[in-house]
Amino acid sequence: MKKSLFISLFLLLLLVLSACGDSADGSAEDALDGEFVTVLTGGSSGVYYPLGGAMANIYQDMGANANSQSTAASAANITTLNQGDAELGFSMGDAAADGYEGVDSFAEQGAQENIRSIASLYPNFLQIVATAESGIKTVEDLAGKNIAVGAPASGTEISAKRVLEAYGMSYDDINEDYLSFAEGVEGIKNGTIDAVVISSGLPNAGVMELQTSHEIVVVEIAEEKVLKMQEKYPAFFPATVPADVYELESDTPTIGVNNVLLTHKDVSDEVAYALTKGFYENLDTLKETHSAASDINIDNALKNLPAPLHPGAKKYFDEQGITE
Repeated sequence: MKKSLFISLFLLLLLVLSACGDSADGSAEDALDGEFVTVLTGGSSGVYYPLGGAMANIYQDMGANANSQSTAASAANITTLNQGDAELGFSMGDAAADGYEGVDSFAEQGAQENIRSIASLYPNFLQIVATAESGIKTVEDLAGKNIAVGAPASGTEISAKRVLEAYGMSYDDINEDYLSFAEGVEGIKNGTIDAVVISSGLPNAGVMELQTSHEIVVVEIAEEKVLKMQEKYPAFFPATVPADVYELESDTPTIGVNNVLLTHKDVSDEVAYALTKGFYENLDTLKETHSAASDINIDNALKNLPAPLHPGAKKYFDEQGITE
């Protein structure tokens, strides 16, 4: 009797410990249950928009009340996250670094010290796009023309200023128009815009759409100019728009800059961990959403982060053996 009772109690103890273990393991998986998760994206013709929508669906499947929100992209996402009004947002790396440090376009509003990094993602390619009939072939050819430079204080608009600066130019030399990618492309179609500045993954949906009705050119940004810019803006690096992406005559040298996924310090470690895990464990879904996601590699997740890494994200990368 005593032996049977001992065995029964022992088995019961094992069941209790097993249940506790399941609960502990499940807590990370269940961290998003009932959580509100807003993913800040960008304009509808950029890469952020479809990726953010796919991420919201992933997090919904994980139990969150998730949605994606179209925004003016980098700068708007940074300030919104800094205020704690969303949980995730995309940004260009150079804009996020400016925001965290409170320099350049963030000088007036100050350092956005609450933002935290989740991961480095895929590279953006700066694309200054015009039609062949416009006669625009070089950055200098933009002088006196109507140029869509991106939404105000967006990562694209910041890059546009810096490219002009590298060529000894400024907004005084062009007629700048603060338009989104889609609006800029529509302006070219309507004849009100001569060229549009786009910073996105490849291919860009707006450029693809423009190509269906016009022969396009992508303006070269010389490698030596990019390397000189890199001295002041370390997030920039030389890149190339391959000819076959838009059926161009040849590959076009340009600027590359990594995109990053951001959050803020008040997102709990458990939620940040779950968001990071959900993102990387569903990369196949994101790759099906847009080809730019094919360049997302967890091995590069901690490279050139513009703000401190969130502890919850760090926990996930530690588990995967990813270090800086």
